[in-house]
Formats: sequence, C-alpha cells, structure tokens
Amino acid sequence: MIQLEKIKAALEAVEACCGHCAVCSPSCPIAVSRRALAGLRDDLLDAAPDDDGTVKQEV
Repeated sequence: MIQLEKIKAALEAVEACCGHCAVCSPSCPIAVSRRALAGLRDDLLDAAPDDDGTVKQEV
C-alpha cells in the first residue's frame, strides 16, 4: 500500500525534526503533526483489507 508507506516515511521525518524537549507541549507543531499522521496511519490500517479480502471498517 503506497499511501501507508508514505505516511510511515512522513512519521519518520517528523521524528527526525523533533528536538525531544524535556517538556513537550500539545501545541508544539511537531507534536501536532505526529498526532495527525499517526491518526491517518491508523485510519489507513483500519481501512486496509485483511488477508481474506474483508475490510474491518469503512472510512
């Protein structure tokens, strides 16, 4: 799945940009990006067909 691979690469890029501050603010642009991309990744995984071809959840 090409989209999922791109999302995983984007998550890795966001991690590379993170300064790993001692106190991470929820309004930090890196934290916001990480949450958004992780949510999209989870949605794509939920919408992906299983081995038997069935979809767990419609998006």
